[in-house]
Amino acid sequence: MAFKSIGIIGLGLIGGSFARAFCDRGLSVYGLDGCASTLAEAAQADIFQALTDDIDQFLKMKPDLIYICVPVEATKAVLKTLSGKGVTAPVTDGASTKSSVCALAGELGLNFCGGHPIAGREVSGFSASVNGLFDNAVHVLTPVAEGFPEDDLRALHEGIGMRVTVMTADKHDLVFGSISHLPHVTAFSLVEAVNQACPEAFSYTGGGFRDFTRIAASNPRMWTDIFLDNDKTVIELIDTYIDLLKSWREDIADKNEEKIYKRIEEASSIRRSIK
Repeated sequence: MAFKSIGIIGLGLIGGSFARAFCDRGLSVYGLDGCASTLAEAAQADIFQALTDDIDQFLKMKPDLIYICVPVEATKAVLKTLSGKGVTAPVTDGASTKSSVCALAGELGLNFCGGHPIAGREVSGFSASVNGLFDNAVHVLTPVAEGFPEDDLRALHEGIGMRVTVMTADKHDLVFGSISHLPHVTAFSLVEAVNQACPEAFSYTGGGFRDFTRIAASNPRMWTDIFLDNDKTVIELIDTYIDLLKSWREDIADKNEEKIYKRIEEASSIRRSIK
């Protein structure tokens, strides 16, 4: 089945941007959100067939696909609610961790395929949603239910300009623990370190510091959930990073110019190879 109507749960940055993209493709879009001000903003956008803050009213709209766009722990709560109401329609999500979400969906017997759009901004809310957020962005699918119309889900995202890839939930959490979760911990802790060592330094920041710490302005609720949900992987990565920082400290303390130069050269080469 080709999805012709999409029901989005959670109308923040991701949910709102998906709604705009799907509407632009001529699909019927329905929305559910518990925040009255968010619903008011969404109504003004004139992209939804209907909006509600009531799950039963939402399900009566009978969208071809239910798309959950809320933080990780809230996603799990929604999955339980959908299961309790006997939902059989295809369900997907956009949460940033996948192992626990996919495991729960499988246990509940939902017709589910996990997903993660690799796109975003350090701002949140429907007011932050934009057209074009997903242009040429990667979308990761983590299949769960046999018989889920995965080809249609792929086509849905490719239709809004995304590049779709498939991987297991565990691999997803390792990959994005490495290139997203650890960098966020690093950015948060760097801001903390400067704030403790020399707060006035923030008055002199240039492009390098601003670029490096941009993600430290991210949503606290979302990132608390991500760290606690992907805790084992994040802790292992932090331990590896701490060991590397200690070795940098030793090389600098020993004034080991040759080794420091070589490490910078190697890291610089790796970074330049990233397209």
